[in-house]
Amino acid sequence: MKWIGSLPKTLLACCLGICGWAMTASESFADPFPVVADRFDPSVELSSGIPATKVLNGWRGGWKLSKLSPASYDPTANLQWPSVLIRGTGSRNNPLRRQLDRVYAEDEVFVGFRFVYEPEKVNGNPDPEFFVLWLDRTEGSDQAVHNSGIPNIGVHLADRGPSKGQNVFMLRFGSSQTAWSQHKLEPGKTYRLIARLSKEKPGERNDYTQMELWIDPEEDSRNAPNLQISKQSGLHQFHWVGFATGVKTEREDRIRVGDLVLSSSWDEAYAFLHANGLATPGKPPKPTVVWNETVDFKRDVYPLLKQRCFECHAGEFPDSGYRLDVRSELLGHSTGHALVVPGKSRNNPLLQALTSNSDTKRMPPEGEPLSEKQIALITAWIEQGLDWDDKLLPEPKVESEHWAFQRVERPEVPQVDGYDTNPIDAFLVARQRELGLVPSTPADRRVQIRRLYLNALGLPPTEEETNAFLKDQSPGAYARLVDQVLASPHAGERTARMWLDLVRWGESEGHQHDIPRPFAWRYRDYVINSFNSNKPYDQFLKEQLAGDELPTETDQAVIATGFLASARISGNQMDKDLQRTDVMFDIVDNTTSALLGLTMECAQCHNHKFEPITQRDYYRFLAFFSRGQLGNIRLPNSDTPSAQEISEWFSKGSYKFYLQEAKKLKIDPAEYPAHTWAYYSPATGRKDLEYLAVVNRSPLPYVPDVLKEAETHILVRGDVNSPGLRVEPGWPAVLGTTPSQLTPTPRQALSDWLGSRDNPLTARVWVNRLWQMYFGRGIVATSSDFGTHGSLPSHPELLDWLAVELMENSWDTRHIQRLILTSDVYRQSSAFNASNDAIDPENIHLWRWPQRRLQAEAIRDSLLVVTGELNRQVGGPSVAPHRDEQELRRTIYLSQRRSELPDVMQMFDAPEAIRSCPGRETSTVALQPLYLLNNPFVVKRAQKLAQQITEVAGEDPQRQIELAFSRILGRTPTEPEVERCRTMLQVVDGDQDLQQRKLAQFLHALMNLNEFVYLP
Repeated sequence: MKWIGSLPKTLLACCLGICGWAMTASESFADPFPVVADRFDPSVELSSGIPATKVLNGWRGGWKLSKLSPASYDPTANLQWPSVLIRGTGSRNNPLRRQLDRVYAEDEVFVGFRFVYEPEKVNGNPDPEFFVLWLDRTEGSDQAVHNSGIPNIGVHLADRGPSKGQNVFMLRFGSSQTAWSQHKLEPGKTYRLIARLSKEKPGERNDYTQMELWIDPEEDSRNAPNLQISKQSGLHQFHWVGFATGVKTEREDRIRVGDLVLSSSWDEAYAFLHANGLATPGKPPKPTVVWNETVDFKRDVYPLLKQRCFECHAGEFPDSGYRLDVRSELLGHSTGHALVVPGKSRNNPLLQALTSNSDTKRMPPEGEPLSEKQIALITAWIEQGLDWDDKLLPEPKVESEHWAFQRVERPEVPQVDGYDTNPIDAFLVARQRELGLVPSTPADRRVQIRRLYLNALGLPPTEEETNAFLKDQSPGAYARLVDQVLASPHAGERTARMWLDLVRWGESEGHQHDIPRPFAWRYRDYVINSFNSNKPYDQFLKEQLAGDELPTETDQAVIATGFLASARISGNQMDKDLQRTDVMFDIVDNTTSALLGLTMECAQCHNHKFEPITQRDYYRFLAFFSRGQLGNIRLPNSDTPSAQEISEWFSKGSYKFYLQEAKKLKIDPAEYPAHTWAYYSPATGRKDLEYLAVVNRSPLPYVPDVLKEAETHILVRGDVNSPGLRVEPGWPAVLGTTPSQLTPTPRQALSDWLGSRDNPLTARVWVNRLWQMYFGRGIVATSSDFGTHGSLPSHPELLDWLAVELMENSWDTRHIQRLILTSDVYRQSSAFNASNDAIDPENIHLWRWPQRRLQAEAIRDSLLVVTGELNRQVGGPSVAPHRDEQELRRTIYLSQRRSELPDVMQMFDAPEAIRSCPGRETSTVALQPLYLLNNPFVVKRAQKLAQQITEVAGEDPQRQIELAFSRILGRTPTEPEVERCRTMLQVVDGDQDLQQRKLAQFLHALMNLNEFVYLP
């Protein structure tokens, strides 16, 4: 039988049809599997008597028939109709099902069959119908649904869409995963159906997720299915095939089926269905209509577009994402996907959509397709150059009335009696009075200093610092304290932690392998030092966006580009174009989110649905960075630490893994000169810088010549393999016009624009983040979304006043911090007021101090301040977990490998450095108190403090209690607290060991109080 394999496939299919014969599974018809088919030969009576142990023609056993209402062989006088009859039951029924010889999990399967609905004798309103072919893992019962996740191919009454209320052909993976066609079922007509079942992600264990359907296909319609459904959740293999009827299939309904085929080839399925000699009603050839006149847009084209297209394809936010009422949009200027090319009508996306055979692709989706004359008109319009009337449909100006996109102007400060010292209080109190709110009284001075230290430094005050402040009763004592705190090097550490959250900084590559980046800590130190030196915010941004381009010989500007280099790189991505594009996406999304407060990532694939931001805007912004790359950049003026020293910066396991991967790449990190993890462009960066090899499982290739000539194209639908129109660097048009010349380099021009007085977002976003850092909630609650779907500012005039104040004071961050920290609203108590709560239950208008839990780092660091063990060194390499007890540095200096964050950060909601974190969530879970109760680090701090208190207070319980409250909570205990603590510390028989353990337990209990881990 091997000679069969050499026959042309179409001839072989004809032979099969004429002989009524099907191949066995062993006789290969096509790879990866042969045709499995059944002509429903009457001589075997539906093969229902074949035992399940017998394999025949790709089947295992014969047909299983339902006991409710079995299918039957019923010859008919109409030779066009198949002879197998299925009757309705008015309920679910599986009248005919059969097991395949093996389980099928191929990436692509074609299934075809013939069927006809016999006409009913009574005509009237549409009678709901239901009939499907299904493919499943199991046989199921006579009434099995074969629905959820199971491929169904057939007819049903549409419950939505243009065909609602009509019996039409459909595909579904379940009732909620259905695609309806516009092909209405015609009773009495014999249909040939071919369906393609496929996996969008190849692989035996991956699910079938998409189907396509051809209804009475023609020989040349292989690439033009009538219906499609994709990205569904289906099974990953099947072993049974069957037919099913439903509740809408009434007892009077008669359905005939025949010629079932499964194949790996559409052509073979088509040939099988057409090989039985039955006539196929062909479609008449389309007459060719030519538009020979000169097209006038206003007279000819505009009325057609308005009538049939503009409902979905016009206006600022079209339903479809494509606009046909703007000429530049037709040319693809915003999406990169040109719908038309003037003078070229062949292979034209617009015409393809208008003439498609597919119900899901053809436009317009509702109503009749365009007539041949109308198609000829559109064709001529394109061929003649796409004539347009700019007065009728002008190019829209890119502008928005949204508040955040308007120029920032300084509002007048309200005149409020008694609140003329700090404008912040004037704005807030004026609004409170409008609402009938009464502000709280000032907090106790002990509370004020503790709040200030914990909030501005991330550390509690020492006993000495608290006592010194309490003794100073002069009017300017608090203001001087604020200046002292802001001048502390620890203030830079606290603000830096907020910034590092924003830039998703970590010391590793991220993704699957998460290989360490040993010198990423230099960027962390740059941020800390920048805030400690009160570097102007606009200069701070310029160094981070364009540090490698700046004309300076210092290393700090290069280190600053760690902002861009904080993006993750997948070491498992073999497609290098996709790998690079993912990095660029990460940079754009983070930069716009952190600096502009805009969510632009939606525009990777289409024009933004909510914001006046196009795909063109997105890729123009990406073009600022497309000629550079993340990596290890040599520092000309820094020292090189020894390899032994580097090994102490990460956990032993992660550093060992790093060396193993370096060895595979034939890299010896010990031979590297001094360097940092940064961003560098060989096209525009300093020439004295050098790019060093990167350790990753599959590194991103660094090819300077390619980067220097790199062009940026809009990616159509965000697909790296579908580049569209080329674009040049630019910022979103709604925020202002990008100059034609970006000097001295594009990224420097970008940073200058960010820091310009005309930029409406940069200053607003930054002062809002500072406000959020101190109050827990920004004036704009969605601090990284100032767009049209973000929160409205609770105090818009105050926000704008602060923004202008920042810009007109040389972008002085510390000036804004001082204004906030010295305000009365910041110093008020958290006392509850029922009347205020009834008006403003969420405390949006700050009538009381908003208490909240400390961040993870502050909880750990506070423990070390309480015991006096904190190593207050600022800066330097990170500390590996196994060296924590030896170093006792602030948490910000602990190793920050993305997959191995310090325990306290994992417990208390620190971000994973995967994406920008504008504000940390606060969860309350059982593991948090268990950590504070059982973690060896916390227990050791309690034991250490117990030793210290014993050295000072001896065995005097009263003195021990006073010292404990003063050191841990920053206050004196109340009388009831003293009595309870005395009871806890009481020891019989003077057992000193027991007494010391009880003291440690008592101190440990105080460290677990909410009062210790909350801002007072």
